[in-house]
Amino acid sequence: MSTEAEMGYEDAIRQVTKSLQRRRNALMETAEKDPTRAAFIAERVEEIDHLLQIVESLHR
Repeated sequence: MSTEAEMGYEDAIRQVTKSLQRRRNALMETAEKDPTRAAFIAERVEEIDHLLQIVESLHR
């Protein structure tokens, strides 16, 4: 049985992950529409991927 604090923590992790994934998807769509900024956007996507890895490590 999870405590209220554990459930809140899991919910926060889920919300942060969902937000980062939405941002990543938005950047990917922008890269498809604007190839001139693709290199800049690729860097941002890599940063988001790194943040997702960090959040995943917190979940364990």
